[in-house]
Amino acid sequence: MTLYFIHSRRWRENHDAAIKAFLGRPGTTLEAFLPDLENHELMFSLGNHFEDGPLIPALVADAYRYFARLARDFGKPAHVWLFGRYPTYSFYQFDERAVIALYSNTVAKKELPAFEITTGSFLGTFLAADTGDLRKECRKRTCQDLEAVIGNATA
Repeated sequence: MTLYFIHSRRWRENHDAAIKAFLGRPGTTLEAFLPDLENHELMFSLGNHFEDGPLIPALVADAYRYFARLARDFGKPAHVWLFGRYPTYSFYQFDERAVIALYSNTVAKKELPAFEITTGSFLGTFLAADTGDLRKECRKRTCQDLEAVIGNATA
């Protein structure tokens, strides 16, 4: 499973049991991409773009702690990737399928489109290439280091 989002608190809460059941199975992997809390320019931009903007840093910190707990309890993920570029979409990849959810270009809250794709499709090929590029551009942090990142960002 590969996840890329800003915080997805509601998604994590709604799917917590399924995520834990997945991680409890042998041979599963989890890779998570989250915003870099230490990138103040990114956090400022995210805060200005979303209706819940002032809460974004706390919600991202909550996501850091969520993945750190999963790592402690299941040994997965071994690390989290921290992105520093403003995201244009989120994605949730499961085996041969993925869901891509677009972000709005405005602050106004609205229903956003999401697409289910297969990894062999044109969009699946794009997602695989983009994920590979993310691994080159993002900061890789162990889950044990995430609390220090939170502390550095709030200092």
